[in-house]
Amino acid sequence: MSAGTIGTPAPSLELPAAGGERRSLEEFHGRPVFISFLGPPYCPICRAHVIKLIQAKDDIAKADVGVILVAFSDPELLMSKMMRDLDVPFLLLLDRSRESYVRWGLGPFHWKALLAPGLYSGLFKVIFKRHALMAPTLDPIQMGGDFVVDRAGTLVFVNRMRSMHDRAHVQDMLAAVSPVSA
Repeated sequence: MSAGTIGTPAPSLELPAAGGERRSLEEFHGRPVFISFLGPPYCPICRAHVIKLIQAKDDIAKADVGVILVAFSDPELLMSKMMRDLDVPFLLLLDRSRESYVRWGLGPFHWKALLAPGLYSGLFKVIFKRHALMAPTLDPIQMGGDFVVDRAGTLVFVNRMRSMHDRAHVQDMLAAVSPVSA
């Protein structure tokens, strides 16, 4: 198996939090963790994903899952655009260099993603729900992704976005940490 695939150890993740202190995935050892790498601060799909995580916070807490959000943009811009009016109860880490994005296998947006089935219906749903619209940004091409790391530090769910609407569903992430019923 190659690095960053299901069944392999999670790549390292140590970055400054929004407040400046360095935080690490290692702090969650012994607990499952959701890790969502976010796109540009104007991304309505990423904002919708964060809202869905917040809406599921009770289910996430019941499953004793930690949540880490990783962003590459300036914290003030991120808070004023993507996170505006949101009371985000999760750890937010900043990766301005995007080294962790690369380590976790997340690359740039490719023009072929504009042809992906579901892109336009996904954007329509986000716009219809009145989330912020996409606006130009300095780097709108960084793709995000969603991962679930189990109690032992192994990847049990991997969703590297291939198009702008390809975010993981929170229920699928929760299912990755739920024990299988007999």
